[in-house]
Amino acid sequence: MKNGDVSARKVASRAVFALGCFVFTQFVAAREARAESPKKVEGFELAGSVGYGFLVRDFSWKDRNIDPFGVLVGADFGYTFPFGLRLGTDANYAFGHTTETSNWMGDVVKADTSSLSWGASIGYDLMLASSFRLRGAADVGLLVLFDKDVSGAGVGMYVGPKVALIWQYRAFELGLQSRYFMILPATLQVGLMGGTRF
Repeated sequence: MKNGDVSARKVASRAVFALGCFVFTQFVAAREARAESPKKVEGFELAGSVGYGFLVRDFSWKDRNIDPFGVLVGADFGYTFPFGLRLGTDANYAFGHTTETSNWMGDVVKADTSSLSWGASIGYDLMLASSFRLRGAADVGLLVLFDKDVSGAGVGMYVGPKVALIWQYRAFELGLQSRYFMILPATLQVGLMGGTRF
């Protein structure tokens, strides 16, 4: 009977030891796989972008129709939490267009404008099949309008949704993104983005 108790105790201790080793190896393997996985969502992200902005409707400033968008370049920095929530900030410079309109007296008025936008976003990154990620976000920020023909600059606010489809390979990512300014002025922006996650 005593020998039976000793062997049962040894079997139980070996089982606990084996279970502990199994849990430890699974934990280490999962941690290494997570660090190397292309599906990693959590972490900081720094990306650059290039795109184009289209006015949805005419926009006037200082009694002239202007188009301060056109070709855009920008940068985006953000942090994504393990459960997908992303907080970020971005800045974009738009080279704008030169426009010509007639005022109420019939005179031709030329406007050469550009713009700078800077703001914050809150969004969610959703992992899709393979190495693709879908991002939806809401942006809010300041829009500064520059006019080369008139001294001074105008400042306004923008708000609107943003969506992006991102392909990730290890720490590098490349994607397509689009956003819509609902306020001052109504604008659709589309472009390419590329960066790194760390």
